Amino acid sequence: MSKVFFISDLHFGHKYVIAFDRRPFRDVQEMEEEMIRRWNAKVSPEDHVFVVGDMFGSVTSAHAGEIVHTLHGKIHLIRGNHDPKGELFESLFEEVVPSKAIQVRVRGEKQKVIMRHRLLPIFKGNDEGVVQLFGHTHGSAISRIEDKYILFMNWLGVPMHSINVGACRMDYEPRTLEEILEEAGLILASK
Repeated sequence: MSKVFFISDLHFGHKYVIAFDRRPFRDVQEMEEEMIRRWNAKVSPEDHVFVVGDMFGSVTSAHAGEIVHTLHGKIHLIRGNHDPKGELFESLFEEVVPSKAIQVRVRGEKQKVIMRHRLLPIFKGNDEGVVQLFGHTHGSAISRIEDKYILFMNWLGVPMHSINVGACRMDYEPRTLEEILEEAGLILASK
């Protein structure tokens, strides 16, 4: 049975992101090789992977094609601000959309998920248990402000199950929704 994975802000081909995120890679080649290895170690060819924006940065469609064809799974791209545009680039994916809502089974229960590259401060369904997955801010100071905002809204009684799924926050590998929710403390870790 196929699985569903999520990740954001991989930035394949983007040399400046290594210093920006303090990524543990010497150069773009090492970063790409290691992220491909980690991806393919978890994802099988029949799985679905939702990349919540910025899969690439500073790449040609040809280089993007080389990367995509190396990766396992069916890749759905939620467009980020660094992803190239154009028919050739978009043909590499199952779909390229600005946002997406899906349902995923977590421990046998349906869980609605919305995805958009940038955090929506309030979103349809936030008070009904919908999970929002986003990226864009990596591990920056802005991302820490977003984290505090989410905690504050929950403290106020406005439920926000919003989680930044940036690659630098997830050890540069796609994760299932169950793994993401466990790490966020929204469900108990499975035994």
